[in-house]
Amino acid sequence: MKEFILANEPVIRLGFFFGMLLLIGAWEFIRPRRALLFSRWRRWPSNFALVFFNTAALRFIFPVVAVGVSVIAAERGWGLLNLWAVPSALAIILSVLVLDFMIYLQH
Repeated sequence: MKEFILANEPVIRLGFFFGMLLLIGAWEFIRPRRALLFSRWRRWPSNFALVFFNTAALRFIFPVVAVGVSVIAAERGWGLLNLWAVPSALAIILSVLVLDFMIYLQH
């Protein structure tokens, strides 16, 4: 199962995206929350443009920036784990745990 998910991640992700898009679009059409000030044909293209821009930024720009900053930090000795002699395996485990915890705190 895990191999199937990993091999088909983009298709699964797009399937969920378009499925939710259809569900939310149908819900908005059937039971709008408020009166429409602009038609759907005017609002939805701008919303799709934002989705496209955000997806492109997340997929292309942020990974490059993250790698660049991590290379600079490693070269200059920045970061707590550069202050102590920590084995690489332990540094990786601690880094993943701390980063995961920080993402948890964002929610």
